[in-house]
Amino acid sequence: MNKKIITGLALTKKITLTATVAAVLALQSCAGEDVGPRIKDAKQETVYESTQGVVTEVEEIEPGEDYKIIDERIIDDKEKSIAIVHTLEGTVDTLSLKKLKDDNSSYRHSGLRGILYYSLAASYFNRSLRNVTPNQSNYKNASAYNKSTGLKNNLRSSATSRRVNVPGASSRGYGSGKSFRSFGG
Repeated sequence: MNKKIITGLALTKKITLTATVAAVLALQSCAGEDVGPRIKDAKQETVYESTQGVVTEVEEIEPGEDYKIIDERIIDDKEKSIAIVHTLEGTVDTLSLKKLKDDNSSYRHSGLRGILYYSLAASYFNRSLRNVTPNQSNYKNASAYNKSTGLKNNLRSSATSRRVNVPGASSRGYGSGKSFRSFGG
């Protein structure tokens, strides 16, 4: 009987060669023109981003919980956007929207952030002006609401636009696409 014995060094060389060939083949199969994530039925959408800032003036109605917007103005520098808060105690607080956006800690006016999200100040917090919709119930009177609605058009006319890919209906949410797995019996 003629047995062929493979030494440890020869076995290591063969395993290394096989692993290298497998790795090269795997990398070649992964490389393609489009290596980004694939979104089913993606569509292009125009996103408008505000270039101007907002000064939103609010009045405290209930201590720390309820506020009403009394006035809004557009300013040139978006980074200087502020909220002017008239408190029940008669004081006036000026808050930077940048600080409110960056600071997740609770400000003493816990309801303030919610009011600002449904005013023109939302253009500072949201990237897309499509999501900026003044809510009439957040305004002290109809004239303040009507003024803000008109100013929204001014924000949009001076906004920058860009095209983005957004997922289509079948790409959104858990279970919205078809699964290749079968469960149950």
